[in-house]
Amino acid sequence: CLTEVPANVVVDISEKIKDEIAKVKSVDEEEDGYIYTTELLNKIVELLKTHNCNLQEYNDNNVFVFKSKPNNPLSHHPGQYRPDFFALSKHIAEQLHNTPSWHHLHSVGEWKPGKVISSADEGQESVYVACLIQARPDNPSVLGIVMCSEGYVLSYGSPRGYVITEQLAYSDISPLIRYVHSLHAPLPAIILADRARTITLDSIAGLDDAPLWQITDPAYKIINRSFSPKFIGFPFMRMTTVLSDVNTQECLVVKDSYPDSKGLREADLVDLLGDEPPGWVIRVKPVDPTVEFEPLSELDFGDASLTQRTKQRLVFKSTGAPFHECQTISEAVGALYDILEASRWAIVKRRVLHRDISPGNVFIHPEPPSLPKDDVCFVQGVYESNPQSPSLTMLLDLDNGVQLPPTHKSLKEIYSSPDATTHELKALTGTPMYIARGPSLGRYRLRSEPYNFHTFDQIKPAEASELYEKAYPNDTFRQMQGKVGEFDETLHQEWVEKQAHTRRLVQRPWHDAESAMFVFLIFLLRAKPKGSSPEDEGRLCAMQDIYIAIRDTAIGTMADHWHYLINNGISSWERLLHTDLEHLVDYEFLVPSEGVNHEVVLHEIFQRQLFQLYYKLKKGELADVELDTVSFRPLY
Repeated sequence: CLTEVPANVVVDISEKIKDEIAKVKSVDEEEDGYIYTTELLNKIVELLKTHNCNLQEYNDNNVFVFKSKPNNPLSHHPGQYRPDFFALSKHIAEQLHNTPSWHHLHSVGEWKPGKVISSADEGQESVYVACLIQARPDNPSVLGIVMCSEGYVLSYGSPRGYVITEQLAYSDISPLIRYVHSLHAPLPAIILADRARTITLDSIAGLDDAPLWQITDPAYKIINRSFSPKFIGFPFMRMTTVLSDVNTQECLVVKDSYPDSKGLREADLVDLLGDEPPGWVIRVKPVDPTVEFEPLSELDFGDASLTQRTKQRLVFKSTGAPFHECQTISEAVGALYDILEASRWAIVKRRVLHRDISPGNVFIHPEPPSLPKDDVCFVQGVYESNPQSPSLTMLLDLDNGVQLPPTHKSLKEIYSSPDATTHELKALTGTPMYIARGPSLGRYRLRSEPYNFHTFDQIKPAEASELYEKAYPNDTFRQMQGKVGEFDETLHQEWVEKQAHTRRLVQRPWHDAESAMFVFLIFLLRAKPKGSSPEDEGRLCAMQDIYIAIRDTAIGTMADHWHYLINNGISSWERLLHTDLEHLVDYEFLVPSEGVNHEVVLHEIFQRQLFQLYYKLKKGELADVELDTVSFRPLY
């Protein structure tokens, strides 16, 4: 990861920085540590510039300067973080009026008192490196450093991963000099920017302003268009970056990510959905589909190797508002119905499973509108008897998606099959707060006695039932009534006997339906009617306890906080919901035990319940509460 520096240059610099090193090694006060480390690093910059005066990277516009502890957190980043020191262009530093923004930095560092850099110190540095990677979609590849009086540690982070060296003594100064040189003249292997398909900082934005990024990509006929960041994901894996065009009325979203070579890439799954998929974001296909990003070069740093990844770019012409901006309860109910309709279509018609339905992966008020096809009918179309009514919502982000086998397979078939598709179903994934309870636990949790499944009851009133059945004339499943099915005694006995295929849960289509319902339930917990008065603190605390317990439950945790929320019935909801939303407690949502054969049984159960609720809200049989779209019920 580090650019070589000639041995004679290292010797010369080593001789000329002895005084600066002596200061660093003699530090007693923490503030002196910040000052003396930046003095040392800036002296190395000065000496390298002398030795490389003919290199463009060391001219006055490009040379870096190290700055110590800022007075305020660095701006334009979601985290309020302040690294002890950082490197940025000297030319830019001289023009800034405020604390530098994260996107101007090229490296971050920490000073630690004492003689040994601990694992906790290294962990703190990884957070700062992660922040900088997220702030630099133009080249998310970052070198970092941690220093103390007796030595230093170098680190490297990118979508390949995060690696760190052992502690090096100042007697071994060559890596430190190479680190500074690598910031100016990085190895091609750590330049993740594609020279033909560039992302550069847009000069329209002021240096102290939030960044705009200028993208050029001939494959999509995007030439010097300005985009603002909408989302940046976890930096040491796929690091998905979503950028939205700011200058035109056209909805255009550029999504870059760095998947590894395992399984289908998101682009492959989007292709499986086909053109104009109902209730899903619409992809813009490249003009030149042969243009590909090159795989990242393999690298070694310290004792660890890094994951091989290839950059992937997807462009979409769909956008919308976040789910929490639903303006009424009826809109939230209808939006959820349409999420399930879109998910159901993808499962049945395209064999695609989302596996990460959460608020961050849902638009409401989509633009352009998403229209139905293939017997799809969205909630407004059902209610108004207009099959061409558009969806209230739109699903996006198939980063965690998977292609289902052509036909439904039993657990035994999945665990005995070497097929890559069935292998992917065993990889439990999703957003922890919204992942279905089974995948969250990672195991099957059954009663000791047979389970009586929910029955398909007729939607009430009869007029609502008639509207629902009329909307789906070609699907007899949506018109059936009676028992969902019987309890699978054979599979249950295999589970009791701890047979191998029952020990580890696999992700199934009904888990997506469950995740969608959790989006709705969490929304209801936090929803606040517009103009409502402050609530009793005891009531808010009851809501907060269960909300935080669910939020902080990691995948694989044995505790099942959703079980408490769902199965404690009306009294639980009355205590947890806002008082103006209590009329919703009459609608309990079934979560069936794992092992149901029919893939969209849970979608159907939930959609019937939701349409019944939507109908009553629209008809005024239940009060349709207008919601505060700016703030939620508070957490203490």
